[in-house]
Amino acid sequence: MAAEVIRFADRTQSVTVELEDRPGRGRRDGWHEAEIVIRTGFVTAQLPLPLTGADLADLADFLATRAAAEESGALPGGSATDWPQAGRSAYLRLYAADPFVVEIRDPVQSGVTVSVPLHLRDGWAARAAARLDGLRTALSG
Repeated sequence: MAAEVIRFADRTQSVTVELEDRPGRGRRDGWHEAEIVIRTGFVTAQLPLPLTGADLADLADFLATRAAAEESGALPGGSATDWPQAGRSAYLRLYAADPFVVEIRDPVQSGVTVSVPLHLRDGWAARAAARLDGLRTALSG
């Protein structure tokens, strides 16, 4: 069973990051074993993604900023955020545009990039932030 860190999804496709929660898997030496799961009509793929507590905090900050922008109506037009920080392993490049675009980049292993445009529902960032907060609380306890 896996715990969902973040899910970007519309009616037809999704990009999810899930923490592993199986015997022999999980947190090791401050790292969480996770994977990116991509599901579209064109591609279905999974990619390992090691995460730290700092990575989860960075995602929480991104979601809080995005939720505040949604609430104020001041959405950024096309700005990009890399999460987790680019260079260490695979990562997501999040484009705050309409549609919202998630690029899954794997420069370390395969060199492949997959781009997934998504029509996210209003309020998605606030809901995602609340779910992530619950996960972070559970991980710290």
